Amino acid sequence: MDFLLLNILNALQLSMLYFLLAVGLTLIFGLMDTLNLAHGGFYTIGAYLGWRFATWTDSFWLALILAPISVGILGYLFQRYILHPLSIRGRETHLDFALLTFGLLFVIMGLMELIFGNTYLSIKPPTFLSGSIPIFGANYPIYRLFIIGIGVAVALALWLLLDLTVWGAVVRAGVDNRDMVIGMGINIVLVFAVVFALGTALAALAGVVAAPVLSIFSRMGASILVVTFIIVVVGGLGNFRGSLYASLLVGFVDTMAQAYKPTVAGIKIDLEFFGIYILLAVVMIFRPSGLFGAKGQAV
Repeated sequence: MDFLLLNILNALQLSMLYFLLAVGLTLIFGLMDTLNLAHGGFYTIGAYLGWRFATWTDSFWLALILAPISVGILGYLFQRYILHPLSIRGRETHLDFALLTFGLLFVIMGLMELIFGNTYLSIKPPTFLSGSIPIFGANYPIYRLFIIGIGVAVALALWLLLDLTVWGAVVRAGVDNRDMVIGMGINIVLVFAVVFALGTALAALAGVVAAPVLSIFSRMGASILVVTFIIVVVGGLGNFRGSLYASLLVGFVDTMAQAYKPTVAGIKIDLEFFGIYILLAVVMIFRPSGLFGAKGQAV
């Protein structure tokens, strides 16, 4: 029972970390129809900046605030002055943006290794988040519970922002009918840039939050990118709630595949390396648009 409970909690923790990454990409893809393969790069920058800010200030909390803000500004500038001019020139297909952002991902990985070296780094969490507490007879790290709490808080904040604010209404309208929003006199270019900045800031937040649990290294963004895209596809392109549910589904499948090895005909099958890919294949066969919505639906 303790083993099962620990794996359930680990699955929740992993799911919330996946959600922080996937929801930013979902917002960008859902509103802007932009295939941003550099999303993992912004996650990497966030982790390294978090480490740098934590080293300079000796404060985990300042790193948790300053790194996402800094990366959000970078994301805004990238969309406003690189992606948007490309779209004006007619280079706005998925292939154009995919090639550009995929190249940027490798540039970021190279720069991080050049600046910080190829050593593995980490951010020390606050003292009161260290250690573990007993939960139903099993000891569980406090910091992992903190990650779960961060994910839930972000999900709630985004739900309030998208459903109960004027800006959220503009975002949803931009998803459903971009031309109508432009016709109403709303600066859709600014909306796009802010959404892109928010998405990259969430990726950076995930990088800082993950740093005390996962090591910081130059290629960390590439290793997480595939899983992030699986979540976006499984949840439904552009579907915010879908990204949350899909993160939970992928997180549980990934965790349980590593914890339990089913036996078929007396042979143990190791699903650790392909469990989530089986999930993706099944979803694509029976629900090509994703489990929780179709492309163009924001919430």
